[in-house]
Amino acid sequence: AWGTEGKVRRRSRDAQSSSGMATFIPIAGTGRDNGKSYNMERVLRSNILNSDYFVQLSKIEDFMDLVDEIYNEVDHVEPWMSGNARGPSTAFCLLYRLFTMELDDRNVNHLIRHRDSPYIRAIGFLYVRYVRDPKEFGRWFDPFFKDDEEFAPMPGGKNVTIGAFVRDLVLDQYYFETIFPRCPEVTRRALVDRIVKLGFGDKPLGCGGCGGSRRVEAPSGARPPSVKAALSVNLGQRAPHMAGVTERGRGIDPSRRDRDRSREDGNRNRDRDGNRNRDRDRDRDRDRD
Repeated sequence: AWGTEGKVRRRSRDAQSSSGMATFIPIAGTGRDNGKSYNMERVLRSNILNSDYFVQLSKIEDFMDLVDEIYNEVDHVEPWMSGNARGPSTAFCLLYRLFTMELDDRNVNHLIRHRDSPYIRAIGFLYVRYVRDPKEFGRWFDPFFKDDEEFAPMPGGKNVTIGAFVRDLVLDQYYFETIFPRCPEVTRRALVDRIVKLGFGDKPLGCGGCGGSRRVEAPSGARPPSVKAALSVNLGQRAPHMAGVTERGRGIDPSRRDRDRSREDGNRNRDRDGNRNRDRDRDRDRDRD
């Protein structure tokens, strides 16, 4: 119903500066940082901005091309690469690229109502949770609290419904190892009341509806640990993941192309060495004759 919308309309510079979005000093060494945090904690944001994949995504200017990239490459919506500590996930690199495009309502609706992939929808809901005005969460989230389309937020994890995922975005300030911007309590209470009236519980399941928690408990009254880390850690700190599992291939990841090119060069070198050896053997045979 939404069709293809063409290129994203950009807000004026004045509208960007008056949006109320929290800002950071731009990260040194990257021209992809506009100094805006988009309410994402600094550790995750820094790693996204300095990832090879995001460098390539920054060259994509068309909204529908990014939607296609989500469709083709995203198979979970955790913030960090699945099961390891080596970098931000494909999903969150794409999410941050969408932040920088500052989508209008039509584009956001295209994401959250997409018919081809629940991962496109999930990224759309994450977009709303991070950067849209919490006072408008009702109109964005309420129609989907009972949505029964299923997907797996975690790689290889159990399926949950889109409804459970969206409810958890409202009920939980934490999301896997990261943390969402705080929602005003009045707005949050109204959303929780609506969730309860629909017959669901008022407590978060955690991890996007999958259940459980990956955060370290802070002492009572202390600032959440991920926020403390966001204010103090240096670039290069990684998520506290288990080792042993790798992220699915990224369609435009230059490092993968470099590895493939190196492998092809190695194969060509081996072929040339083999041909030289065969030529030497033929020369020896002729000398014997």
